[in-house]
Formats: sequence, C-alpha cells, structure tokens
Amino acid sequence: MWSRNPGFLLHYFSLFLFLLVCAGYFAVPLWDSDFWWHIASGREILQNGIPDTDPFGVFPSTDVVRNDTVLKGQWLGQVVLFTVFDVGGVNAVVAFRVLVLLACVTLVWWRCHQLSVGPLALWLVLILVGLNAGNFGGERPQLLSFLLAALFFVVIDQAEKNRRWLFVLPVITVLWANSHGGVLLGVVLLGLWALLRLFDAKAGWHEKRLWLLATGAVVLASLLTPNGLQTYLYLLDLEGSVLQARTSEYTSAFQLYTLGYIWQQVWVVAFYVVALVAAVSMFQRRQWQYLASTVFLGAISASSFRYFVFFIFLCAPYVAWGIQDKLRNLPELKQSITHIFQGILLFSLFGLFIVSLLRGTVFRGGFYQEIYPVEIANFVQENNLRGRAFNNMEWGGYLLWRLTPQVTPYIDGRMLDEKRFPPYTNILWATPPGIQWFEHENFQLVMMPYHGRYDPQRYNLLDYLRARPEWLLVYRDAKGVVFVRDDRRKHN
Repeated sequence: MWSRNPGFLLHYFSLFLFLLVCAGYFAVPLWDSDFWWHIASGREILQNGIPDTDPFGVFPSTDVVRNDTVLKGQWLGQVVLFTVFDVGGVNAVVAFRVLVLLACVTLVWWRCHQLSVGPLALWLVLILVGLNAGNFGGERPQLLSFLLAALFFVVIDQAEKNRRWLFVLPVITVLWANSHGGVLLGVVLLGLWALLRLFDAKAGWHEKRLWLLATGAVVLASLLTPNGLQTYLYLLDLEGSVLQARTSEYTSAFQLYTLGYIWQQVWVVAFYVVALVAAVSMFQRRQWQYLASTVFLGAISASSFRYFVFFIFLCAPYVAWGIQDKLRNLPELKQSITHIFQGILLFSLFGLFIVSLLRGTVFRGGFYQEIYPVEIANFVQENNLRGRAFNNMEWGGYLLWRLTPQVTPYIDGRMLDEKRFPPYTNILWATPPGIQWFEHENFQLVMMPYHGRYDPQRYNLLDYLRARPEWLLVYRDAKGVVFVRDDRRKHN
C-alpha cells in the first residue's frame, strides 16, 4: 500500500519524526518549584487521607480558602505525581510530562484526521501546537488537566457522529474535577456547545435533549469532589484578584515579550493569526460550535496566558479545519505541492533531530539542583535541626518535601493569600515593621539564599542576623545560609 501511495508513507514517517522531536524538546530537567509541595501533599494524602487543615503547619486552620482548594482541590493529581516520583524518581516525572504532552499533541492530530483535514493545513497547525506546547511542561496536576481536557473534546467530536459518546463525558469530568480546577472550562465549553445545539434548527428535539442531559450530568459530576460547589465559588472569586496581578501565568498571551519570552511570543501570535483566518471560514460555513469554542478560548487566553494551552489543544483541530476550507481553491498542482511540502518537512525534521541530538539539547532529565537548597536540606537533616523556619518562598516547596515534619517553613508556593506577602517582604529586607514581625514569629531557624533568583541585591535580613548574638550561623554555601537561634547567647 505504501509503495502505491508515497504521500501516505511521507505523512506517517513525518509524524513519527515530529513526535520524536517534540518528545526530545519536552524532555527537559524538572523546573517547576511547585512540584515539591505537590508531591509532599500527595505523600501526605496516601499516608493519612485528604487533610482538612494544613498538615505542614504553614497556614492556619481558619484559612478556609487554603483548606478547601490547595489541600483538597487537586488531590488526585498530587497523588498521581507522587506515585510517579516514588516509583521512578525525577526522571520518571520528566517522562510522565513528555507522555502527557505527546498524548495531547497526538490527539490534536487524530482529531484533525477525523475532520478530514488535508496535510498542508494539518502540518501548519500541528507545528504551531508543538512549538507552543513546550511552554506548559510544569510538573503540576495541571498536566492531567491538559490530558483530560483533550480527551473531553475527543468525546465531544465523536458525539457529533454517535450520541452514545456523551455518556463518557461525566466519567472524564469526575477524574478532571478531582485533579485540577481546569474542569470549569470543560463545563462552560460543553454548556456553550449544548446551547448552540438547542438553537440549531436542523437538530431534532431528541438530539437537543441528549446534549442538555449530558451537560447536566457533567455539571453534577464536577461536584463529586471533596470541595463540591466551593470549587466554582473559589475560581470565580479568584478572577480579578490581587493574586492574579502577582502571578506571571495570568499575563496576557500578547505580553509575553515583557517577561523576556520573545520566541514564545512569536509562536503565540502566529497561532492567533492562523486561528483568525480559520474563524472566518467557521463563520462562513456556520460552524457555530467550532467558532464559539475558538473565540471563547482565544479571548480568555488573551487575558491570561495560562489558558492558552487549552486554546491550542482543544481548538487546533477546528482551526485546521478552517484553514483547510481556505485551501480548497488551490490549483490542480495541489497534490504535487503537498508531496514537495512533506518531503521538505521530513528532511527538516530529520536534520533538526540529528543536530539537536549532537548538541545535547534534547532528551534531558534530572532537575536543576543549583536552584534548590539540596545541601542545606542535607545539613539540616543530618544535624537534626528542628523548629519553625523563616525561608524564601521559592525554597518553601522543596523544604516541605525534604524536611517535613522536622522543620515547618514560613512560606511556600501554596500561599495564595496576599496578606502573607507584606510581612514576608518586609522581613526579607529587615524594615522596622519587618523586624517586629520577625521577632513576633519566634523562629528557631532561618534558611535562605543571599538574594532572589533574578535580583542580585543582598537581603538585609542576613546582615541583621549577623549582628544579633542569639542567631548563630551554622552553615553556608554558594546558595545560602542556615542560622539557628540560641536565646542563651542573647543574655551573655
């Protein structure tokens, strides 16, 4: 069959090479600082069940938002991450990230194939998906959210042909709702899809009723979590909050360049341009569900970059369909052009893979130990230092993972409450209010770097501690220091 259809062979060999290159570039050292507190939470859940209050003692039991969201809202994703790590270590987590992202990209290709998208439109969109997907490899429960969202839309597409597929949606929803708050997007998009079907004159009442029933079942399934309705209330309350203003993930998809991500900005804009062209076809062909999903996800991604990954994984097949519609008027040389394009693509992918392999820029594992207090944690463990510790936030998750319950950090990446930041910042810079807060907390340990990761200015707290007789410097290395409090020295 392949000898009779060279285009078939070129396409699947190109797809294999494309996925291999994607896998290579998705396989980078573990980099997300939140990963550590997620697996610490997963370990805690497996040992003692889903907690009602912070088992690490960082925030108080009266903090309802933290208790109902950070501790419970992602429990399944945290258990999965910890299990992967427990079985195979850091490299198993890297492999897990690669497999999830590859699965999402492959599902985009498969859905395009189901929509009969031609190779030119498919590769244009698929390459842009691959270029953008690597930006979302953070080792967090959101990885499961990407995969479950992609599967959710596979089912929606299949339900267009066979309504029985709708019964699968609540099952995916239960898993999604217990893994990550992104489930709200699935509920909204399905509701939008069903609403448009309700006003479709060509659809029969039986078909409309099935879509409405499926939407209702998905809404109910999304409440089968430890938080129930609180999941929705918190996510709605988060919109427009001070926290969003402090978080880079909520930067507009069109403002990545302000964070120094120039090439990422190029690929994002390129996808938007292609999506805009495709949207014209969707409108002309009255594909209202495709258009509504694309416009909705494109709009919220323009507001917050964190949603852009859902835009590419969910809407890329509809975008490819729209581009394919625009390519229908190509001249008769279209088949020859397609074969030439695929030949160039195959050659380029092969060359890129070989060069990347020789340069060592693909298939990398491990984690960036230089940004974490590995040696400091070793020293604290070996010397059995205990108590409540002041630390910088970037180290908090790692310290939770390594030192719980021996040490209780002051702050970590779970701190979604802006009330904690003024004391924290003032303590770092040893302002008069900061010193008052520091003394009031009665810390036994201080573990912190000399300065922030992106700010070379030395923290003033270090100089304050050196001048205080009750604080003894017991360890230092290139990354930071450990101080221990000894009140006996204060009175000498």
